[in-house]
Amino acid sequence: MNRSYLPLLAMIAVGCTDYELHGANGSYGPLDPQIKVSPETVYFGSLGRDEMAIETFTVENIGGGDLDVEYMSIQNGVEGFTILTSETSFMLAPSATKEIEVQFTPYGADEQWAEVIVASNDEYTPQASVELVGEGVVPDLQIDPDPYDFGTTYVGCPGEGLIDLVNVGYDTLTIDGVSLAGGATFDLDTSGISLPVTLEPGEFETVSVYFEPGDDQTHESSLTVIHDAPGGQDIGEQYGTGAYAGEFSDLWEISGDPPVDLMFFVDQSGSMDDDQASLGNNFNTFISQLSSYTSDWQVSVVNDDNGCNNSGVLTASTNNYQNTFANAVKQGGGWYTEAGLYVTAAGVENTDPGECNYGFMREDALLHIVMVSDEPEQSPASWSSYVNAVIAKKGSSSNVRFSAIAGDYPGGCSTADAGTGYYEAVSATGGVFLSICSNWSNNMEALADASVQLTDFELSHTAVEDSIVVYVDGSQRSNGWSFDEPNNAVVFSSNIPEEGETVQIDYAAAANCD
Repeated sequence: MNRSYLPLLAMIAVGCTDYELHGANGSYGPLDPQIKVSPETVYFGSLGRDEMAIETFTVENIGGGDLDVEYMSIQNGVEGFTILTSETSFMLAPSATKEIEVQFTPYGADEQWAEVIVASNDEYTPQASVELVGEGVVPDLQIDPDPYDFGTTYVGCPGEGLIDLVNVGYDTLTIDGVSLAGGATFDLDTSGISLPVTLEPGEFETVSVYFEPGDDQTHESSLTVIHDAPGGQDIGEQYGTGAYAGEFSDLWEISGDPPVDLMFFVDQSGSMDDDQASLGNNFNTFISQLSSYTSDWQVSVVNDDNGCNNSGVLTASTNNYQNTFANAVKQGGGWYTEAGLYVTAAGVENTDPGECNYGFMREDALLHIVMVSDEPEQSPASWSSYVNAVIAKKGSSSNVRFSAIAGDYPGGCSTADAGTGYYEAVSATGGVFLSICSNWSNNMEALADASVQLTDFELSHTAVEDSIVVYVDGSQRSNGWSFDEPNNAVVFSSNIPEEGETVQIDYAAAANCD
């Protein structure tokens, strides 16, 4: 009878052993590894600048099987904590322990913490954690505000952001450098501070960051501050969005018979006799070429110091205008005979009612000033001052053009010195600069061409250059023109619109911030 129970007892014994090896209901079996870390929180105390502390915690296997520590890493915290123990993966037999060293160097003021994660083959605690706690009694920079939001800023109107650099720590802070990265859209002003700057706890310095968008996009910049606090630098972010004041479309129809007022100045010095004759002899060539564009022209010759004409106002209906012009270009002069800009500016100034040139300058006509000399321009003030005075009197830069027949620039030519001063005025207003040593017939034809072609299109609102789109007769023109920002005008250099064509310019406008 006893023998009949032996197999059953053996089976019960085997079944119990198998059950105890693996555990049940979340409990450890006698052969399972089990991790224990102690202490669960490691305190490093309070540390000042350039101080550090080393503390330890212990990893222990309190289970019955080998504990395989796969890795240890610091997570979920701030900089400043470092595991010094080189072996961060290891095997612990039952009851074995391993001491782990951790270093703390404060990277900021006040309490700082992090967490060491210990991953192992412990089935029920695959990741044990140790909290690390330390306090920094050090200087600490705070960029306030961070980030700085400029919000929406109109294109053309810079926005200023005041950013404080604050020592929120417990020791003296020295700022050695401040820089900004963000392209031309942002600018940094540190003129109010002198680097290096020393800040005691609670003190601050203020810098200005300017945001001036050139389009309607969102832009970002970063402010970097170099200092002697832990970490060595801090970076703050700034961002803002541009907005156009409005979007506009200006339209021109290139009409036939465009009006043009032509003012000629001719140097009266003795070396100019042949050139005066050539100019007069080729006036018919000039008028013939001009008449192919328009019959609505006026010509006046001003050579005297006061800018008063000695030809009258010549038109297509003036009797014998050829001889009148040829005689006028050889008459007059005075102290300023080699100062064409001075004389012509005076001539334009004298166009008001009751003045000597009244009736010459018409409101809707192109004013084309032609200066002829074999010497450099010798007016008492700068060339730009006379050009600006003429534009102011006319009221629009797009309706003013200076041209010159003078010595080649910059080296001069066989019978003339370089036309310095004339060249700059011509270049600034889109006229033509012609050699006084070249063929006169060709020169006069070129002057006629420059007298009627509308190359400058002044816009009605202050334009943002990158937004400009140009159409001629409905077709977009991507080249052959440029934007003259000082005069707020689109200027054609090639493929110039012709009579009967329509020019449309679409653009976004910058805001007037005054």
